Amino acid sequence: MNKPITPEQLSLGAEMTRAELLIQSLPPRIDPESPKFKEDLAKIGQIEAEESAREAGSYDDFDWSSDPSVVLQGQRATAVYRNKWGHLVVRQEKTWDEDSDPFFVISRESCDTFLDRICDVLGVPSLGGPTR
Repeated sequence: MNKPITPEQLSLGAEMTRAELLIQSLPPRIDPESPKFKEDLAKIGQIEAEESAREAGSYDDFDWSSDPSVVLQGQRATAVYRNKWGHLVVRQEKTWDEDSDPFFVISRESCDTFLDRICDVLGVPSLGGPTR
C-alpha cells in the first residue's frame, strides 16, 4: 500500500555527521563501538576522500587511449575454431546492438596464406610447419 510521506521523512539529516547517519541505520547485530566497525568507518572516509578528489577532475577530459589509469582496453570475447567443413572461423561475441555474432571464415585451402600474413603483420617468423 502506498502512503504519502512528508518532506522530513526524505531529509538526509543535514545536521547529522556521516558517522551518525551510518550508526543510525546499522542492523542491531553490529556494535558501533567495536574496533572492526571503527576500522571500516575509517575506510569509508578514505574512499569518500578519493571519490571527492576524482570528482574534482573533469570527466569530459578523460582520455581512454593514453590515461595511465586505464589498465585494460575493451576487447570482445573472440573464438577461433574449425567448422564441420574444416574452414577456420574467427567469431566475436555480439554487442548489445547486433543481432548475431560477427564472424569471418577462411577456407581450408587459404589458412596457410592467411596465417603467414598474420605472422608478417605481427613480425613473427613463419613457422613453416606441415601443410594443413
